[in-house]
Amino acid sequence: MANFFYKMRYNTLLWTLIIIIATGSFLAGWYLKSYREKQNMLSVKGTIPAYTLTNQLGQKVSSKEFKGKIRIATFLFPYCKEYCPLIAINMVNLEQLLKSAHLTDQVQLVAYNVDPGDTGPAQMSAFMKQYGWNPKNTNWEYLTGRPKTIRNIVRKSFYISYQRVSEATEDSLINIEKRKGIYVPSPEVSNKLADKVKPAYDISHNDALVIVDNKGRIRKIYDDADHVSNQQILHVIDQLLQKE
Repeated sequence: MANFFYKMRYNTLLWTLIIIIATGSFLAGWYLKSYREKQNMLSVKGTIPAYTLTNQLGQKVSSKEFKGKIRIATFLFPYCKEYCPLIAINMVNLEQLLKSAHLTDQVQLVAYNVDPGDTGPAQMSAFMKQYGWNPKNTNWEYLTGRPKTIRNIVRKSFYISYQRVSEATEDSLINIEKRKGIYVPSPEVSNKLADKVKPAYDISHNDALVIVDNKGRIRKIYDDADHVSNQQILHVIDQLLQKE
C-alpha cells in the first residue's frame, strides 16, 4: 500500500513538474514573441528638427517642403567606394518601384552629406549621376550644409555617427584588426569620382537607413542599409500610410 501511495505522489509530482515546465515554456515563448513584436513596432524614436540645407543642384531646400511626405533617409560620402554606392543603387531601384506604385508624391528620398567640409553640390551631383540618378530629379534630394549644421542633424537627430579618418589611420586600424583576427573586409565598389580625386582620407560612418513619417518623426532605423530590401521599405511605407 505504501508503495502504491509513493507511486501516486511520484506521478503527481511528475505531472506537476511537466505542467510547470510547459507553462514556463509557453510564457517564455509569449514574452519573446511580444518583445519581438514590440521591437518591430513603428514606435516614435525621435523628431527631425526644421532646417534649410543645400541640395545637389546648389538650391536651398527647407525641411518644410517634406511636410506630409514619408522620408527615406540615408547618409552618404561622395568619395565612398564601399557601402554608399550600393545604397545609391538601391535608392535608384526604389524610386522605380515608388513610381510603379504611384507613391512618388507621398515619399521623398533624402540623403545627407557626411563630408560637408570638403565636398558640395558638384561632388554630390556627380556621385548621384554615376549610379544612375539624374541630379535634376529632386525626388531624391542629396543635402549638405555647414559642417556644424550637418553634425547637429545627422548625429543629434538621426543618431548617426561619422568621422573623418586619414588613410594612414584607416590602414593602421585594419592592421590591428587583422592581427586580432577580427578583420572583415568591406565590399569595394567602383567610384570614378573617387578615383579621379584620390582623397587622402575616408569618412567612417554608420551604414544606416532611416524612415521618417509624414510628421517628421523617426519610425524605423535599419543599421545595414545596403542589406535592406526595397520590399521591406515598401512594407513600412504601406504601414505608415495606413496609420494616417
